[in-house]
Amino acid sequence: MRLQPGGRLLGVLLLLVAGFAGIGSDQSIPAEKARVKVTFLFHFAQFSTWPEEALGDAATPIRLCILGKDPFGSALEQLQGKTVHNRPLEIRHLPVGASARGCHLVFMGPMPKQVLQTSLKQLQNQPVLTVGEGEDFLKQGGMVRLVEEKNRIQFEINITAARRAGLQLSARLLRLARIYEEAG
Repeated sequence: MRLQPGGRLLGVLLLLVAGFAGIGSDQSIPAEKARVKVTFLFHFAQFSTWPEEALGDAATPIRLCILGKDPFGSALEQLQGKTVHNRPLEIRHLPVGASARGCHLVFMGPMPKQVLQTSLKQLQNQPVLTVGEGEDFLKQGGMVRLVEEKNRIQFEINITAARRAGLQLSARLLRLARIYEEAG
């Protein structure tokens, strides 16, 4: 297992994020972080490609699911009316332990470690892009981990897990990420 720097940290993506998340007062920092993270989720969907059989017909929406506690609050509203790959983006909230197999992208909110492991195992090798924040998220089989370092939100990608699931992540996204490689 190794993390490799992806070249530029987040230059291009942070410029995109800045359009969504203007700088606010100290009191709005948590809301600003939530908006930045939601913007990352949207861009992860934009720069990912799912197998055709996972998408359904052309009218099927791309489903962004929040599994467990929603840490984003009203920040998700910025995604209302957005499209991904010419499909409407649909947001669903799922309780901890619920199946997320009908989702295309799942953010796994705070939950007990065993529940997280079970949820990731259920989605293993399924064409579902999994995103989380826990320290061991990638090691447990998650695909994208949001990391806050030095007041910046960055991300790491477990490219092995994404490939196993049949997902293609764009070269642009991979250049901005730190790449996690599974041992073995």
